[in-house]
Amino acid sequence: MLTPFELLGPETLDEAVHLIEKYGEACKIMAGGTDVLVSMHAGTLKPDYIVDIKGIKELRGKPVFSETGLSIAALSTHDEIEMTSEVKKHYTALWEGAAGIGSVQTRMRGTIGGNICNAIPSGDSLGPLLALDASLTVFGPGGRRSIEFEEFFTGPGKTTLKPGEILCSIDLPPPRPRSGSAYLKFTRRKAMDLMLSGVTVNISLDGHGLCQYVRIALSAAAPVPIRAKTAEKYLRGKIIDKKAMAEAARLAAKDAKPRSSWRTSAAYRYKLIETLLPRAIELSLSRAGEQPLTEAPGEAVSG
Repeated sequence: MLTPFELLGPETLDEAVHLIEKYGEACKIMAGGTDVLVSMHAGTLKPDYIVDIKGIKELRGKPVFSETGLSIAALSTHDEIEMTSEVKKHYTALWEGAAGIGSVQTRMRGTIGGNICNAIPSGDSLGPLLALDASLTVFGPGGRRSIEFEEFFTGPGKTTLKPGEILCSIDLPPPRPRSGSAYLKFTRRKAMDLMLSGVTVNISLDGHGLCQYVRIALSAAAPVPIRAKTAEKYLRGKIIDKKAMAEAARLAAKDAKPRSSWRTSAAYRYKLIETLLPRAIELSLSRAGEQPLTEAPGEAVSG
């Protein structure tokens, strides 16, 4: 049963920021509500005020693709992202992340902004956005500012958002020539379940097939989404064969700092990274140069 609260529905960013400043820690921002309402029903979240930002038109809309890249409004739903053909074609890892979130109902209600601001290390959009070099635009009492995605998270459930700030949009650079990306995750069952480990790869090849550019993101492998920079450095400038994939996976596991929990052990998460990463690299390579997809949308490896 929900504890009593007052629902507030601002229609502009200025109004929303004013309400958040006014009520401070007594209020909670709600976008899609797929996490907020669950926590309230569970009794772990008991705000006095809910600031429902869905009525702010500036924060809504389908992803927009142009020559400058991809711009996603913070209240874009996972379903809107999944159904955008340019995302599927040019930012495949993000498409796979969006398509693999929860149920159809959750994807039609939940927002990418909410997934980001919850700052849960197992969030399905976080690894893809990190590997695809996303940046965030936020608005608050001091106006607008931009934050690199890698710098946004400070710990589980914690971000660099200042008091009163709201996430407005997510921007991704245009795809590089001969590039491909992939997101793979492991869950205990092939159903609605939080991942035990996830990897994202974004690779670009030069005209000779050498790895020119690479980003590797690890999810649920540390308190925040992280890049496997040692593995990235190893792959750059190489023809990537099976041996190179295996070595990159070993190096990536060394960069990780997973924890043991009731869901699985840290040791198992290390093994998952070493298993999933070669598959994600191989899949990304097959997609470089706008190759046809070789994996079903949102496909997750399960135990």
